[in-house]
Amino acid sequence: MRIPREIFRAYDIRGRASGRDAPLTSELAAAIGQKFAEMLREESASPRCVVARDQRASTPALRAALIDGLRAAGADILDIGLAPSPLAYWAAAQAGAERPTAAAIVTASHNPPDQNGVKLVRASTLPLRPEEIQALGHRIEEGSQRGFSSGLAGRGALREWNPTSHYLASLAAAGEQLDGLQIVADPGNGAAALTGPPALAAIGGQVETINGDLRAAPAHPADPQHAANVEQLCSAVRNSGAALGLAWDGDGDRLGVVDARGLRAEPDRVMALLARDYLAARPGASIHVDVKTSQAVIEDIRAHGGEPRIGPVGHSLAKHAMQTHGIDFGGEPSCHYYERVAAPAHITDDAVRAACQVARICARGLAGRTPTLEQQLDAIPSWRASPEVQLPCADEEKFAAAAQAAQAFAQRVPIIAIDGARADYSHIEPGAWALVRASNTNPVLTVRFEARTDKAYAQVREEVRAVLKEAGVNADPLAEVEPAE
Repeated sequence: MRIPREIFRAYDIRGRASGRDAPLTSELAAAIGQKFAEMLREESASPRCVVARDQRASTPALRAALIDGLRAAGADILDIGLAPSPLAYWAAAQAGAERPTAAAIVTASHNPPDQNGVKLVRASTLPLRPEEIQALGHRIEEGSQRGFSSGLAGRGALREWNPTSHYLASLAAAGEQLDGLQIVADPGNGAAALTGPPALAAIGGQVETINGDLRAAPAHPADPQHAANVEQLCSAVRNSGAALGLAWDGDGDRLGVVDARGLRAEPDRVMALLARDYLAARPGASIHVDVKTSQAVIEDIRAHGGEPRIGPVGHSLAKHAMQTHGIDFGGEPSCHYYERVAAPAHITDDAVRAACQVARICARGLAGRTPTLEQQLDAIPSWRASPEVQLPCADEEKFAAAAQAAQAFAQRVPIIAIDGARADYSHIEPGAWALVRASNTNPVLTVRFEARTDKAYAQVREEVRAVLKEAGVNADPLAEVEPAE
C-alpha cells in the first residue's frame, strides 16, 4: 500500500478519493482507523470513538473501512451516521462525560466532490495537532512495512447512536426565542441540512430551506467564504422578504450571513458582530483572531472592551490556542466562529450554534431592543481589504516560498511570524498590513492585505507583489485584486 504523505495535512487527512490513482482509498482508511485507535489505547485501555460521515459518493466505503480499522485495534464505536462535524464534536464531548471518547469524521468539508478526508479528535475533545497527524502517517508507514496486525480483530464493539434531538434541545436552551423570524437557510446540500434548519426552527424561526436535499454533488460549492457561493441565497432573501439568510459549508463548521437587503455580510464583519455581542456580556474578555483577520476588526474588538489575541489559521490550531490561553470565543475570515461550550465541555467551531446567535441578534433588532442587524453591520468600521487571494504553488514548494516571502518582508518592515508573515505597513498608513502564508489544505499561497484608503491599499498591494516576485512566486494576478465590497 502506498502511503500518500501529502494528504496528511495540518488540520486533517484530506485528498482525492475518486478517480484513477486516488490517494485516499478504503485500504488507507482502515489503516488510519487502526493506527488512530492504537494512539488512543496509549491514553486509555478501553478507547471509544464517535464516528460520523458526510454525504459524498466515496464516503460509505471509507467510513466502513475506517470503522473496521478502529475496531480491529480495540476501539469501541458510537456510530452517529450522517452528521455535521460539530455534531460529532458535541457527541464525543457528551459521551466523554461518562467515558473518554474520541471522534473521527469522514468528510472533506468544503472541498470538491471528488475529494474526501478524515478529521480526528482525541478524547480530550481537541483535534490532533499537525505533528500528531504526521506521527499518525509515520505509524501507518511503519505498519505497512511490517504488515498490519489483526490480532485484536473483533474486540471493539459497534453501537449506533443518534444524538441529534438532544443536541438541538441544547441549542434551543442556550438563548432566547426568535418569535417567528423569517429566515432562508442554505446548507449547500451538505450535512448541515440535518441540523441547521431544524435548530433555527427549534428556537422559533420561520425557516425556508434551499439546497436542503443531501447530494454528493452540491448545487453550488458549499463554502460561504466566497461571495459567489451565496448569490442564490441573496436572491432568495430578496425574493422572499426574509429578515435573514444563513449558509453553511459541506460539514457545517463555516457560516455565511446575508442581511434583509439581500447583501452578503463579509466574514470579518460577522466576526465583529459576534464579538461585540459576546463582549456586551463579558467585558474585558480575550478574543481569538487569526493572522488573516482585518485590522479594522482587531481595533473594533479593542474599542468594545475586548483583548484580541492573534493566533494561527485553522480550526485545530485555533482550538489549541484557545485552550492554552483560556480564551472562550474567537473567529477567522474563513467563516469559522469558535466558542467554548460549558455543557458538554468543549471548544467548537459550530456554525449552526453561531447561526442561532446571529438570528437572535437579528430578532432583537426587529423587536426594537437593539439597532437592526443591518444597522449594526453598517456601523462596523470598514477598511479597504482584499479578499483572500490564493496563488497556485505546489505542495512541495509552498512552505519554502512562504518562508522566503517572510524573510523578504522582515528585511523591509516588522512582521508577525505566527503563521506565515503578517507584515506591518503602518509607515504607509496607520494599521495597513499584508499577509503571505502557505495554505495547510491546498497547493496555494494565501495572500491578504488591507489599508484604510484606496491610495494606501494600492501601495501595499505593490509591496506584496514585489516581495512575492523576490520569493519566485508569480504575483501578477494581484495587480487586478480590488478591495472586497
